[in-house]
Order: sequence, then structure tokens, then C-alpha cells
Amino acid sequence: MENIKEKLLYLLRYYAALLLCFVPLRLLFMAVNSVESYTATDYAQVAVNGLPLDIAVAGYMTILPLLLAIVGLFVYIPLRKLLIVYNLFVAAAVSSAFIADMSLYPFWEFKLDASFLIYIDSPSNAFASVSTGYIIMRIIMTLLLAAAIFTLLHKATSIGLRPGKRRALTMLALIVTGGILFLGIRGGVGESTNNIGKVYYSDKQFLNHSAVNPLFSFIYSMGKREDYKEAYNFFGAEELAARFEGLYPIDAAITDTLLSTTRPNIITIILEGMGSPLIESMGGIKGVTPNFDRLAEEGVIFTNCYANSYRTDRGVLCTLSGYASFPKTSVMKSPVKSRSLPSLAQSLGKAGYHNAFLYGGDINFTNMKSYLYSTGYNELVADKDFTSEQQETHLWGVTDHITFDSLYTMVHNRSQEPWHVTFLTLASHEPWTVPYNRLPDDLIANSFAYTDSCLGGFIDRLKASDLWSSTLVICLPDHTLARYPERTEGDDAQRNRIPVLLTGGAVKAPKRVETICNQSDLVATILAQMSLPTDDFQFSRNILSPSYRYPFAYHTFNNGMSLIDSTGYTLYDLDANAPRIETPADPHHIRANKAKAILQTTYDNYSKR
Repeated sequence: MENIKEKLLYLLRYYAALLLCFVPLRLLFMAVNSVESYTATDYAQVAVNGLPLDIAVAGYMTILPLLLAIVGLFVYIPLRKLLIVYNLFVAAAVSSAFIADMSLYPFWEFKLDASFLIYIDSPSNAFASVSTGYIIMRIIMTLLLAAAIFTLLHKATSIGLRPGKRRALTMLALIVTGGILFLGIRGGVGESTNNIGKVYYSDKQFLNHSAVNPLFSFIYSMGKREDYKEAYNFFGAEELAARFEGLYPIDAAITDTLLSTTRPNIITIILEGMGSPLIESMGGIKGVTPNFDRLAEEGVIFTNCYANSYRTDRGVLCTLSGYASFPKTSVMKSPVKSRSLPSLAQSLGKAGYHNAFLYGGDINFTNMKSYLYSTGYNELVADKDFTSEQQETHLWGVTDHITFDSLYTMVHNRSQEPWHVTFLTLASHEPWTVPYNRLPDDLIANSFAYTDSCLGGFIDRLKASDLWSSTLVICLPDHTLARYPERTEGDDAQRNRIPVLLTGGAVKAPKRVETICNQSDLVATILAQMSLPTDDFQFSRNILSPSYRYPFAYHTFNNGMSLIDSTGYTLYDLDANAPRIETPADPHHIRANKAKAILQTTYDNYSKR
């Protein structure tokens, strides 16, 4: 019996050592990233509710030691030597996952998962949001944590297992142990297996996220990537068609004319992260964007538009292609898919427009260059077209006052009309370093104030030129800013509200459009104003058409979605597979079912491209 005890004790020590790592690291994540005060009870509940996924990951990592114990029934195994490499791997994996998760969460607001791999092929851009010191400190933290975990695991396996005499009985004990590990990995004997939502227990999403083991989140999401056949199959074909009917009418007729000409020159300015919480005239912080507020009084402002997604690659594509966003998938990142999309540039090109795109950063990031060329842009200007000195003015590339000057030069030198230029700003982005100091006590607000000042200066120059009378300027952000102002959580119904502004001499008269809509509706709405067809845009709605009878806005985030309409707001958590917020109460889950129908329909469309 001594041999059985020795082997079981060895496995128990290893398993316990892993759990001893996971629990405090999850609580550290909570302490570092919390935006409000939490009680000792909250910490205890996070620790307890997160155990199922900790147990699963510990089970995965104990499989090899278990196999070695079985082999040890027949030959002597010097575990101290054989497990050194394995323990190094486990220590590196655990430390890297937890430090990366802890560091990325303030920017992304979701747990570490496979979407991280989207940005790994362009590390310089992925790390541009933070300083070199920040990166070095995280590397040091990862190495120190890995050393501590390795030491703990090494001590847990610093024994030798001798071949025993009662091999059959020991084998049976180890098989039973393997079965117990399997149940821990699976999540029990019921039909439902372990998944992210299993540890969700609170109406506060941060507490749910704190309970999730980032290694489990990463491994689980890897298995779910691009699973077109199985993903989001909420309804059968007939029920899906019935639920989706009428949500996205295609109608180029208009009930109101916003423009004084149907063939204006067009400038589309995508303002990095500048959501409504930063715009005073939209109920946001006072004094940050006085130029935008001034222009809103002079032009057409859409006050109830909502961003489709939460990152630039998603937001740009939703804006320019009028296409859907997805919880896990970056459409821009897939050339074979994105090149099949319709776009504003493509439709304008058919009407005789020359299309150009300006960005001060790396235009290859997230496959943007391929997407732009394949969807109708004739000319791309990016960081490499500026001087080396200019490329160093911001960690993401060329800062905004330089690119706004370049934008003016581009449009002023256009020799052939009509033309369309899209410009993506970048300075209002981490690490918030800008050549401007009007709001020194708030680096984030100051960065947006800087971009706003650049926008105001550009518009004033344009007004003084001959171009103004024939030009339409469209201003909107790609997405809103995470955890700001006051580091707010992402559950707020108004969090994703964005301003959409039409200004320029081609705007007929000032107007406020208060209809609920999405940024993806911009394409169909503008094309309809220009008497151009909108049929190619299945998921972009002309919100000024007589067919737009059900105004709503749909948003997706990392494995979740929300829908807001005149009846209220619903946030649906795909990890938990249930609505997490329904305000007011929606006992029949009408809003949730509409959101599910949209996700299933749009994802089916994407999978067939």
C-alpha cells in the first residue's frame, strides 16, 4: 500500500501546487483591475466561483505527471530530472497568461483569448499603446512569477517513484485518479461541460471576469475559432427568417434631403475612440471638444447612433462596408472574406469618384491595406509616406496635426472631381502622448482635445478655400473608449453611443437626427442621399427611408452582444448563454431574440463569403 500512497501523494502535491498558483493570481487580477471598491466577501466569492475552471486547467496540466506515474509502475522514474522541462513550460505558460491577462484587461475589458493572436503578427503596433518601461516591467513580472511557480512545482515533484509490487492495485488507483481528473476537466457528469459561463455568478461583469482562469479562456477560445458550422445556431431556418424579417430593410428612398448636391466631394474622418462621453453637446464631459460641438451646431448631427464594435479594425470595416460586427471574429483580418464585401468607396467608384485613404500609422496592421485596396480605394497614404522624424511623433506613427495638414494638401491638390478621401486619426489613443497641454490634469481628455483642435483647424482652413461649397465632411469615431470617463464598465447602455456629424458646404441646413441607428447604417444613408443604389448593403439601413420603421442599434463585444431600441436595452452574454441585463424587464426576451437572430444571420452570411 505504501507504493500507492506514494504515487497518489505525488499527484496530489502537483495538483494542489497548481491550484495554489491559480487562486491568488485571480484575486490579484481583481485587485489590480477593479474600478470600484469590493468587499472581502466579493473576493471570497470570486475565489470559490472560479474554482471549476481552475480545477479543469490543473487537471489538464496533471495529465503528464499522471502518465509518468503509470510508467513508474514498471521502471524507476527520476521525476526531478524528467519534469524540469515540463515544469518550466507550465510555469512560463501560467505566468505569461496571467500577466498578459492582467495587463490587457484595462484596454480590452475581456479575458485573454485567441483574439490576441490576431495582433501577434504585428507586435510593434500591438505594443504601441504602452511605453517601453511598461513592457519591460511586464516582462520582469512574468519572469519573476515564472521562477516562483517553477520553484513551487519543482518542490512538489522532487521525489522518485519506485516500481511497486502491487502493480494491478496501483494501476487501478491511478486509473480512478485519471477518471477524477477527467471529471474535473469536463466539469462533472452532467450534459453541460466546462465553459466560460460556468463560473459567472454576478450581475457585475467584472466579478465574472475575475473568476475566469485566463488559461482556460485561451484554450477554450482556440477550440471555438472560426467554427462556422456550429457557431450561433440559435434557431431553425424558418424561425430565424421570421425573427430577422424587417430588421434590415433595403430602401434607397428618402423622407428628408440633407445635402444640397447629389455629387459632393466627400471627406470621411474617422476619429479614433471619440465617443459621445467625450462630446459635451452629446451629454459628455464639458470642454473637451469645443470644435466638434461648434460644428455640430452648424451641421447635421446624429445623436442616437451606436458603434457596432469595440476595436478599430472592426469599427472601420463596419463604417466603410456597412457590414456586421462579430463577438470573436475580425472580418478585416481575413482577406478572403473582407475582399468580398461591398463598400462606400466601391459604390462611389462606380459613380466616378476617385477614392483615397490616409492614416498616419502602419496600414498593414490587421490586414487593413488588403481590405482597403480590395474594396475600392485607389490610393493609400500611410506612415511610410512621411519623413522618419514625422513617423516618430507618436508611438502609433504620425501624430494628428501633421496628418490633418496632409489631408488638407491631399484634397486641395485634387485635380479631378468628384473625389472621396477617408482619414483615420490616431493620436487619441494610448499612451495619450500629444504635443498639446490644454487639459494637463487629464491625459486622456487632453489627447481628445488635441485631436479636436486639429479637426477644428482643418475645417476652418477648408471653409476658407474654394472647396468648401462642394464638399461633404463626415466625422464619426471607430468605436468608443474603454473604461472612460471615470473608468466606467462596459455594461452601460449609453457606453457605445457615438456622434455622427455631417458638415461642409454640401450640407443643406443644420439638423439633429435623433433616430436610433448604428455606424454601419452610414453607408446606405449617405448613398441614398446621393441617389445611388444601396442594394449591395444587406446590413446597412437607410435610416431616412420610409421603410425604417423599427429603429434599433446592435453592438457586439468579446463573446457578447447588446441591442437597444425604444423599449429598452438588453445585453446578452454568449459565455453564459443568457441575457445579463434587460432594462426594463423583457420577460419574453424579445430584444435578446432579435439580437440572436441578427448574430446568426450575419454570421451565416460571413461564413458563406
